[in-house]
Amino acid sequence: MPPLSRAQINGIKDFSLRTVLLSVHDQLTLLNLATGTNWLEPTNSPQHPAIAPPPRAGFSVVGANGAFNVQIANAAQSANKPLYHELSYSPSPSFTSDVTTLPASTATQQTVPSPGITAHWRLRSSYDLSNWNEYQLHPGGTVAAGLQSSAASESALPLNQTNFASIDSFSTGLAVNIRIYGRAGPTSQYAAVKGGTQTLLPSASIINAKPNSTQVVGYDGSNYMVRNTMPAVLADGIIPTGNVSVVGLPAPTPPTIHPILQSGYIVGYEIVDGGAGATGPYDLNLGSVGGGKNAAPGAQTIKNGVLVAIAPGNPGNGSYSGGTNVSVQGGVLNTPSGGGRNIGGNGGRLVTNDGTTGSST
Repeated sequence: MPPLSRAQINGIKDFSLRTVLLSVHDQLTLLNLATGTNWLEPTNSPQHPAIAPPPRAGFSVVGANGAFNVQIANAAQSANKPLYHELSYSPSPSFTSDVTTLPASTATQQTVPSPGITAHWRLRSSYDLSNWNEYQLHPGGTVAAGLQSSAASESALPLNQTNFASIDSFSTGLAVNIRIYGRAGPTSQYAAVKGGTQTLLPSASIINAKPNSTQVVGYDGSNYMVRNTMPAVLADGIIPTGNVSVVGLPAPTPPTIHPILQSGYIVGYEIVDGGAGATGPYDLNLGSVGGGKNAAPGAQTIKNGVLVAIAPGNPGNGSYSGGTNVSVQGGVLNTPSGGGRNIGGNGGRLVTNDGTTGSST
């Protein structure tokens, strides 16, 4: 039976019936407005009343190892009801551009891989995927996903990073320095490739490296660093550059020196053998045979690594006697450059996470 319109009801002559039907018609009209249905004009499909949006759920977003981790806490009023959540994020706090919307889901925990992304987040919820509550913004503001570290990757996952750095070490005479540079020489840049991105990185020298050691070099975007193991330079934000066998600082061949005595005073020094390889002054110590005290050699002259002269200095207290000798320590040997290679040794490297350390091939 087709529905009766208000005009049709007004055409009914029976006053009592017409009054009752008009009252029912008006009540159904108010019900339609309240529920979003139309009981007066039903379709062939069953009609369902509109469902009010659910109360807001709480949520938090944390970034780590190149991913966003989302936790949602449903309101107590939503217990035992299917509740859908729609998450979206954007670099814009107003969500007016570059908005990424995740599929609606009943899950209360989600992990969204997004290495290097910093974004604002928002959430809305619904019982029926039609009637949603208002968006709420993440209470903590922007969240940074960070970069994926080796610890967050699968075991044996190849992480393709290539660099064309040359690394060596050399002695300055008093210390050991490490050099990082490109193919054109010690002051040239070198290319580093990560995925599909190539970057030019600067040359540099790291001073006062530990002699006679093996060191691994990394770059954090501003400075180079040395570490004892490769996993130590696989942290987020650090580019592993290469390793180096650092040269040592062996002692030079010491000279042989005799003091020249006159009336108990040391008035000069005879250099019997000037030694070899010194690039800095020696530590000279005088014995105290006969009760001599306070004598001290003067300035040393070293040429081509050989001690050639010692100035008289302080002659002492006049109590030195025969048998006084000069003991020699120190001096620094200028050694050649040490070995070094970029990780991989062939202009590139493929670092593999084996679950314990980084290995190079």
